[in-house]
Amino acid sequence: MPDRKHDYDIIILGGGSAGIVAGVMAGGLGMRVLLIEKGKMGGECLNTGCVPSKALLHAAKVAHTMRTAAQIGLPAATVSREDAAGALRHVRETIAAVREADATEQLLRDNGVEIRHGDARFLYGHTLEMNGYALTAANFILTTGSHPVVPDIAGLREAGFWTNQTVFDMEAVPESLLVIGGGPNGVEMAQAFARLGSRVTLVQKGDRLLPRDDSELTKELEGHLRGEGIDIRLNAPVLAVRREDGRRVATIRQGAGTSEVACDEVFVAVGRAPNVAGLNLEAAGVAYDAERVTTDANLRTTAPHIYACGDLLGEYQFSHMAEHEAKIVVRNIVFPGRSRETFRIDPWATFTDPELAHLGLTEDEARARGIAYEVYAQPFAQNDRALTDNVPQGRVKVLAQGLTGKILGVHILGPSAGELMQEWILAVQHGHSLRDIADMIHVYPTLSMACQHAAQRWYERQARQPAVEKALDAYVNAIRPRQAALAWGAAGTALVGVAVGLARRRGKP
Repeated sequence: MPDRKHDYDIIILGGGSAGIVAGVMAGGLGMRVLLIEKGKMGGECLNTGCVPSKALLHAAKVAHTMRTAAQIGLPAATVSREDAAGALRHVRETIAAVREADATEQLLRDNGVEIRHGDARFLYGHTLEMNGYALTAANFILTTGSHPVVPDIAGLREAGFWTNQTVFDMEAVPESLLVIGGGPNGVEMAQAFARLGSRVTLVQKGDRLLPRDDSELTKELEGHLRGEGIDIRLNAPVLAVRREDGRRVATIRQGAGTSEVACDEVFVAVGRAPNVAGLNLEAAGVAYDAERVTTDANLRTTAPHIYACGDLLGEYQFSHMAEHEAKIVVRNIVFPGRSRETFRIDPWATFTDPELAHLGLTEDEARARGIAYEVYAQPFAQNDRALTDNVPQGRVKVLAQGLTGKILGVHILGPSAGELMQEWILAVQHGHSLRDIADMIHVYPTLSMACQHAAQRWYERQARQPAVEKALDAYVNAIRPRQAALAWGAAGTALVGVAVGLARRRGKP
């Protein structure tokens, strides 16, 4: 609640997604709020992350569509690497346009939030120093975000490299590109530059791409990327990088030996670290390490009046999760009681083409925890809209409990997978089952019907149970046109869905 002993009720450090949401929410609730940002408002996502990367991916997809137009009976158009330089200009123009249209600062001020730009550091638990002035607050929210990790590779710094913070400043598409790291950022940029004309080599230290996603679908995605000409090397750590004749040469371990990859540019995407330098968190009693700021389930740090959210937590470094966490923090500061963050809802998407979206448990995680599950899947190759749009790759894959249809995890590889995940997020968040998704009306013809058809596999699976088959046969044999249906009531409604699955299995219309 408001505390008049301090200059502010809440001081927020960082003007990215989490800081903006926390500021608007707390200010709208009548708290005295100061937001401090030392760089550009909008944070990583607006300036060097989500917005520019999606603009680049869109331009790359257009180039790919032009190049492959013959697949739908149209003349193909050649998009050279030199021509693709225009796409890079488009990305920079998009960033500028989004910044110009951004009304974040006005929104914050409309909700009573004071904004200051500059560096700030803790002097004591409740006191910051900024531009020579001391500022005090009852509570603080740390939302300073993260920055790319630079791996300890011999010669890398001397040779030069790009990260997401510098790659969008380029003005020409390189003839060849080495991507170090097979996470979301690495695979997105690898595909984008390959489609814009670069010869791309992607090296991953581990044994597969996107290790936090479904292993079956990541393997399928890997096949699509290889099919577009990307040279993917797994279990291949980079040992050293050197400059030679104006190019970079990377030494890579492969098996018992080593190999070399020559390239014009290197893009590094091996992870991120929290932005804590200069904050003097030690003076405030806030514990942290190279990967995260320490918080409890209420997102409170080791200092009871200081909270953290967003990329600082290390685990889910996505803008949508940062916004979600910011709401939890403000609720915990302003209202009695404590909102715990269990991260039961942990969706994300990798915006390759096809996209790969994730929610909940993977099969590997379910097996490791000893959780029984069944898999229900629907390929996009059997979806009418995917066929008309010439995007039949991938599938909807659902992990659920057999008897109840409780949804444990959803993984979608396919067109607009991130958009299709929304109904599953709502279902899991509100405790709906596969039966609810199967029974929900889906507009035809849409990609979302693949979600419904995956859920309907649950009905089909139930229909295979001997006891259910026997009950259905008895019911069908005994039914009378009106009276029997009324007698069965709601149970009959449920059996209709099971009967549909049984009829499919038996090949009946």
